[in-house]
Amino acid sequence: MVGHLNIVTFAFQNLFADLYLLFGGYHDYCVLAEKYRYARNKLDHPDCKTLEDTDLIPVLAFTKDIINFLDNGYFSRKTKEQLLVEISVLQNRKIEIPVKKHNFSSMPYTESRIVCRENEIERLKKFICGNPGDLRKQHSCCVYGYGGVGKTALVLEVVKRIVQDIWDENTLNDYLPSYILFFSAKKQKLEIASANGRIIESPIHKRFENLDDLRNLILTNLQISNFKNFHDEGIIIVDNLEAISEDERINIKHFIDAQTPAEMQFLLTSRNSEDYEVNFKLSGFEKESGITFVKEYIAENSLDLNLDACEIEELLTLAKGNTLVLVLCLRRLSQNLSSISGLQTEFSSINAWKNIRNGLKRFPGNAYEVISEFMFKDTFEEIEKVFSNDCELFYRILKIFAVSQNDGIDLNTICLLSNEPYPRVEAVADTLCNYLILEKSGDQYSLNNFAEKYIINRFMPDATTFDSVSTEIRQREAQVQQELDELNRDINSRNELAKILNDWHIVSGSDRIAAARLYRLYGEADYECKKDSRFKAQSILEDVIRESKNAEAITAHPYIKFQKSRILQVIDRAGVLPERHTDEIIDGFRNAIFVIKTVEQFSDIQNTKSYASLLWLFGQYLSEINKNSEAIRYLEEGVDAFEAMKIFDKEYYQCLSKLGSVYLDYFEEDKLARTKYLALARTINKKLQPSFKNLGESKVFATMLRKRVEKYNKLSV
Repeated sequence: MVGHLNIVTFAFQNLFADLYLLFGGYHDYCVLAEKYRYARNKLDHPDCKTLEDTDLIPVLAFTKDIINFLDNGYFSRKTKEQLLVEISVLQNRKIEIPVKKHNFSSMPYTESRIVCRENEIERLKKFICGNPGDLRKQHSCCVYGYGGVGKTALVLEVVKRIVQDIWDENTLNDYLPSYILFFSAKKQKLEIASANGRIIESPIHKRFENLDDLRNLILTNLQISNFKNFHDEGIIIVDNLEAISEDERINIKHFIDAQTPAEMQFLLTSRNSEDYEVNFKLSGFEKESGITFVKEYIAENSLDLNLDACEIEELLTLAKGNTLVLVLCLRRLSQNLSSISGLQTEFSSINAWKNIRNGLKRFPGNAYEVISEFMFKDTFEEIEKVFSNDCELFYRILKIFAVSQNDGIDLNTICLLSNEPYPRVEAVADTLCNYLILEKSGDQYSLNNFAEKYIINRFMPDATTFDSVSTEIRQREAQVQQELDELNRDINSRNELAKILNDWHIVSGSDRIAAARLYRLYGEADYECKKDSRFKAQSILEDVIRESKNAEAITAHPYIKFQKSRILQVIDRAGVLPERHTDEIIDGFRNAIFVIKTVEQFSDIQNTKSYASLLWLFGQYLSEINKNSEAIRYLEEGVDAFEAMKIFDKEYYQCLSKLGSVYLDYFEEDKLARTKYLALARTINKKLQPSFKNLGESKVFATMLRKRVEKYNKLSV
């Protein structure tokens, strides 16, 4: 009935003037009528059993006022009085929260309905309720992401869903918490100013600032003095962890891990990646998911808004995937506080780069500044504490990003521009990624779109430095491109080089260039040393030292260390130079193997033939300098690596034969104490015999091993 009146009253506004006055005017009437439409449609859905108070309370009042306004003749199925009694019962109902201890009244729920987060909601529900069949649940989970992405809204929606499941007797694993408590350290929020409708940052009262505050809040709300013998199951939500100091975050982490009962689960939010049992990033909405979000948000929240495809895309461009910014903009548009063109003006960077070049003046204040300040001010203060002993490097790297106009910069370029070694630059870049200031895609690092605005305002250098760094970046890019073109020509003519780059997972432009240079130097060293040219060998040695030093300053790739050792081996074996480079060769091999084993970025190399060959070649070199005990270790690893990949070629048989020979060498150093190594050599000899005819070039090594083993045929072990 009321639904039909919505249409009729719109067509005959003059006739229904008295009806509008009940609600303060036609606009307010339409707002409430839309809420009624939403509630009616939602309750028509077979899966819907309840309405939230933010919808139910105004809809009941709206319906009651309209019933009182209408004459008795409009009521055929139930009398006017019966309907009013039923509405009064609903209005006077007492809500029983099915959780013994809670602080729901302190939780910052908003009127907006969350959309497009079903996967994330289900993931957090499973964390809280556990998976069927699991013997234990995880203790802590941190949802992290930049300011405004919707972390708090997500965890509160999860809590709301769990309470609803309890009411509906439909919880996963029959979950029934004794308490649900929410505590926040948030200091600011973004909202729409009532005076001018602009997006502003406003302060809010935070609940805790340190571990002592948080612990006391939990104990007070649970009405206990300590956690001894406390084993009730429940949830503690700790919101906006990034707002407190690093030392206090460390204290809270220890408190959660070691001083709280296992039945007490912690759900935390932070703008930074934190080291909790479960840690997952909540991302913003990109183009496709953003379009879906905008459409569903408008429909779910009954906004008076009709945007075409072009307007939605423009809105997504302005918001740069930030959920909070999208919501605020949609709210402003629906309230006629702005338009798409108005938002464009508000968010405009005023031809940023042109202005930087012309005057390097601070940008006029606009929405981006407010948002970037909200998102990153505390973050930068925190990072400055992290780099308190090395702020100069931190600032120097950020100045490079402030100047660069490209989609991304690789670490090698940053090393060259900052004149700092790769490990130091990588540590800073990884920290900035951890704090969501930088984003990494492949080997490229770029600024978060909103962090970019903050950094430009804060770290932009003077005009002279700007021009100098800009020129260096352009020259570096041109140099890299020229060398990549040369490398591609080499790859087309040298199949072995292409295989090395692929096997060693050398993907970034700068790494490929450095690897190709050392690959070429190896060929030159081998050629000149065979000619017994001392002068040329000395020249190549100097080139190797220079090139490897330059390469190791801008990359941590293990191939550089390995290839340097290989070149030095060639020079030492030729004997054309008086000095030996044993320590450098060993360090290069060891460091290459260590990096492959311990750095995730290079760990896939362990599944390649190149890695097995690296172990074999190092073991072989160690045996040449009589370090047999250590040689055995690496040769054994090499054999295992070949066999794990089911590679049984000439390199495998050379490695296996060499291992048998080194077993014998080690046995011969102390025959009485090391007879087991004779047994191991015999085992390898027997292993080689069935394949002897197929060994090819490796047959000579297997033959040498067989003759040596036969000398001890009469010796029993």
